[in-house]
Formats: sequence, structure tokens, C-alpha cells
Amino acid sequence: MSRRTFLSLSTSVAAGAAVTSLTGCGSGTKKTGEAASSKVKLPTHVPFTKIKPDLAPNAKGLSAGFLSYPKDLVRSVAKTPGDGSGITMLTEIWTQPPTPKGSNAYWGRLNKELGVDLTAILGTDPGYEEKFSATIAGGDLPDLLWIPPNQGIQHVAELLEAKCADITEYVSGDAVKKYPNLAAMTPAHWKTAVVNGKIWGAPVPYPAFGQVYAGNPKVWEKADGIASSDPEEFLAKCKEVTGGKTWALEPIYVNAVSVLSQCFGAPNKWRQNKDGSLTWFQDTDEYEAALDFVLKLKKAGVFYPGNPKMADAYIKMAQGTIGATVHANPYNARKEIRVQDPAIASEILIPFAAGGHQPNHHYHLGTIGYTAIKKGDEKRVRMLLRVLDYLAAPFGSKEREFLEYGTEGEDFTYDKNGFPDRTKQGKQQVEGLFSGLQTSTTSPFALIASTFPGTDRVRDVKDVYAAEQKLLETAIRNPTVGHYSDAYTQHYGRMSTEATDLVNDIVSGRKKIGEWRPFWAEWKNKGLEQMAREYQKSIERSS
Repeated sequence: MSRRTFLSLSTSVAAGAAVTSLTGCGSGTKKTGEAASSKVKLPTHVPFTKIKPDLAPNAKGLSAGFLSYPKDLVRSVAKTPGDGSGITMLTEIWTQPPTPKGSNAYWGRLNKELGVDLTAILGTDPGYEEKFSATIAGGDLPDLLWIPPNQGIQHVAELLEAKCADITEYVSGDAVKKYPNLAAMTPAHWKTAVVNGKIWGAPVPYPAFGQVYAGNPKVWEKADGIASSDPEEFLAKCKEVTGGKTWALEPIYVNAVSVLSQCFGAPNKWRQNKDGSLTWFQDTDEYEAALDFVLKLKKAGVFYPGNPKMADAYIKMAQGTIGATVHANPYNARKEIRVQDPAIASEILIPFAAGGHQPNHHYHLGTIGYTAIKKGDEKRVRMLLRVLDYLAAPFGSKEREFLEYGTEGEDFTYDKNGFPDRTKQGKQQVEGLFSGLQTSTTSPFALIASTFPGTDRVRDVKDVYAAEQKLLETAIRNPTVGHYSDAYTQHYGRMSTEATDLVNDIVSGRKKIGEWRPFWAEWKNKGLEQMAREYQKSIERSS
């Protein structure tokens, strides 16, 4: 997905654009959201065990690792899920759009597999929030609609109550076992689909780990690698590799502060204090210390001197013009640079101790939202749940291979190592549509060799798995995940935008760092304290 939209908000729910025309939406949901959301019974977790990974996952978030492609695929869906009817889906793609439905043979085969006539409304980034709002405003809600956590969509609770099916009774507790692929999702995944004490959709699992720096080893070779033991060593290494047509770091300052704040021990979005109160991570001494350190990096001239919103940082990193870029998680830190240059095995910076604090790696939410279902009778809702269950087919299943690669010989072939590779037709017809299907829901994340570009795929899995193991040593969770705050959905978008602008102004020298804490003192009265109180109440009710 687009790094600019995703990275800056990678563990948050933004709220910047209103959803319009919510016929029948009342205000009653706002009074009950945080209280009710703490009491719902989440679906029972039943892991998929028919395919055993080479590298074992664990309950802390370590990803399963698959070093080879299974020779014998298994079935994860007993029968065709659909009933022959037409369904519509609003989702988002993160690659080139597929060949249109009417001339896309894979799309036709997909409809046959699903047992439906699928019409997909494919949004893009940027632009999904506008596509979402326009679709809702049109009055004809799609059967399935992806609700992201980070693209500026407000009034979600009202939309759900007015237009969408409450699926709690269909998936809560053991009821989810009717949909085994959905049952393979963990309680942490399902928490992100809970609003007003009800479960509203199928989660979209994502890696458990959060933002990291990835370095081009060719650039950092002269400094003995990007790994550092403290801020002074990191600054010295950045200076050492900067020179000529090379700069150590990309100029997305808010991401730099976010990643480096982990080194200074900043909390993961919220700090839960001893008395139960909550403190926003940017309103802490640790975050301010990281901001001051990034200001030192800027004064040292180690940031690429381009526009902070430049869109080609990964290309420049692969070319050696930029030494390190920020990525949403360790997996992307390796994969996204392999896409630009299959020969580059990027290094992942493990947070070092800074400012007298032990580092805190920040877990991600664990999902990128969920897909809600349009209101309908029970038969219709259950059919759509079966379709989502098919889309959540795990690695090693025949359904997952078909979803991701299509039909052998037409859409993909197996390479000499047994990994599937898309043909030209597969790239045109399958890749873009699978991107949208995967955004609607997918199986729990795993490190799979076949998903890495290039020829050194086994090494990629092992390296990222090893990085995850190191990050686990200091990883901390956001204590508000699975809890609800009306004030957060109301105020967060503007607050985040203003905070990002101020970070850019301070690092660029247009404003002084002394303006940082007064900014947060003002925001306490503009919604921040209200967010903290609502989250605190929700946490207390669930304990």
C-alpha cells in the first residue's frame, strides 16, 4: 500500500473526512460505544494446522515462516460459498488496476469459484476516502465494504448501525467455527472490528510489527552497517555515509521521529499510567527527545534535500542516493526494496537504547481494518460470510493459490524452485484484482518465500524472522487497541495533521522545538484529554 498514507498513521485510526448521507443514523450510538465495546465475546481462535510452517510462530506476534512452496495443496473450503447471485464489493488496490471484468478471464473463473457474480469497486490510494464517501452518499451500499483504520473516515459507528449487518451472533465464540478460515484469525484481529459492543466485519490481518528503518547495505558498508548501539553512533554513521550524491536518510521527518522515538522509550500511541490514566505518545519527554535528535540529524545534513512528501524514496534508496527509508514493518522493509532491485537485501535497524531509556518497538494494530456486510436477511449475510471465509484461505491451500496466482499455465507457472510466478497475463488480470480481494480480508500474516521478489527468497524469510525475534525483545502494544473513543474519531485527523505540520516546521527550522509542548497543552483542551478519558473508561470496564 502507499507508504505516505499508511506509514504516518500506521498504528492509528484517523478521522479527517465525513461520511455523508447516512440515512437513519442517530446520535444514540455515541453514548454507548466505549462501554459496550469492552464486553463483546470475541470469536474462538482455531488455527489452521494442515500445513506446518518451517519457522514456528508464537503468541507474541512472531510470524510463521515458510521456506518452500507446498507440493501438495489442501482444501480449506468444503464447497462453493455463493448462491449464484450478484454481489458488490468496495475495496482498495495497491498496485496497477486489473484488466476490466468483461475481458478478464481470471475474473470469470473467480466468479465460478466463489459462486457469485462479483462486481468490485476498486479504490486507490490516495483517493479511497473520497471513493468511500461518494459510494455511501450514492445511497446504494455495496454488499461488502472495506473500512480502513487510517484514511480519514468519520462517523463509522453511525454508518455501521444504520446500514450494515451486526454479525456478532454469527461469529462470536464457537459460532465462528462455521467459517474455519475466519476462525483462524486471532482475538487481536477481531478486536479491531468491534464497535458499540458488536462485531461488524471480517478483519484484514497484517504483520504484528511496526515501523522500522531499512538500509541499503551498499551505502552503509563503509560504516560497518546501519546497526548502532546509541544515538551518537547512529549520527556518526549517518555522517559517514553522507557525501557526494548520497544522503543517509529519506526526508519524511515525522516518520523519522516516529521510528527513532522507539529508541528513546516512547509509548506505543498511548502510555497507561499507574493510576490508569493515559498519555498520548507525542506529549511525552521521550518523543520530544526523539524530535530533538532528528533536529540534530537535520542540522548535520544527513537527510536527502528533497520535498518531504517525495514519492520515490524507495527508488532512490535502491539506487544508493538515499541510505535508509522507513517501512511499515520488517517484512516490507525487505520486500519493498527487493521490488526496486532484487539484488538488494536491505538491513533492518533494530532500535537502540537512547536518552537513558530502553527501546520500545511498537507493535502495529495487527490489521488494516475490516470488511463490513450490508444489512440483509440471515441467509444473505451468511452467504457473504462464506465468501469472506473463502477470501481468507491460508497459505498452502488450493483456494489461496487460485486467489493469488490464478490458473497454472495461463496466469502463472512454477519456477525451478517450485515457487509460482505470474505470467504476463497473470500480472494483468490477477495481480490487481487479488490486491483488492486481499484488502477485503485475508489469512493471518506469514513470512512466505514465494512473496519475495528475486532469487534469494529463503534468506529473506530467515532474515526477517530473525529481525522479528530481536524486535520482540522490546515490543510493546498500544493499550487502546480494541477500545473505542468517540472523541478520537472526531478530533484525531486534525490533531495528527497539525502535529505532522509542526514536526516538519521544527525540523526544517521554520519553528522552534520550544513550541512543541505548548502545542500539546492546547490540544488537551481541544479533544486530547477527552480521548484519554474515554479510552480509560473503556479499558476499566473490560478489566
